[in-house]
Amino acid sequence: MAASLDALVAELREYARALVDAAGAAGLQPRITSTVRGHSEQRRLYNRFLAGTSGYPVAPPGSSAHEYGEAFDLVVSPMEALADVGYTWQTWGGGWNPADAIHFELPGASDRAREAGKYFLATTVGTAMGEAAKDVFAPITSYIPGIERVLKVSAEHEPGATASLAAELSLTYCRIFGC
Repeated sequence: MAASLDALVAELREYARALVDAAGAAGLQPRITSTVRGHSEQRRLYNRFLAGTSGYPVAPPGSSAHEYGEAFDLVVSPMEALADVGYTWQTWGGGWNPADAIHFELPGASDRAREAGKYFLATTVGTAMGEAAKDVFAPITSYIPGIERVLKVSAEHEPGATASLAAELSLTYCRIFGC
């Protein structure tokens, strides 16, 4: 997981540095904890979130602004001052939400990432149609809790397992991305 502001898209770097400098000047000891994440790192974090071991929300793999270099995570000391830092970021035109207080992004970055995630999931499934259930769903197991169990049942040729898997995929897709 990268924590260098240099990894961010060009239009975000300068403003991210300015925010870190402003927080430092205010004596808040800012520290960047994450910038650009690869798909596997996002999957690992998302699985922790699904397991309830993450203190902050995590987008599904393919749907995070971090994967596109349009977001960074920042902590300060004391953490209660994060709301002030977030307010400053918003007054500069950036995206920030108290529900995910450490997450700072370009305006609209999360919406763009969610759209990219929809495309990623749809094309992954679409290109695999006609293959065995295991081959269709294996690339997207991180999106659907419990899918490994269903894949195992499907591999053992239990009747209805593939239909059950398709239904679970549809429901999860709608839950994550809205239908």
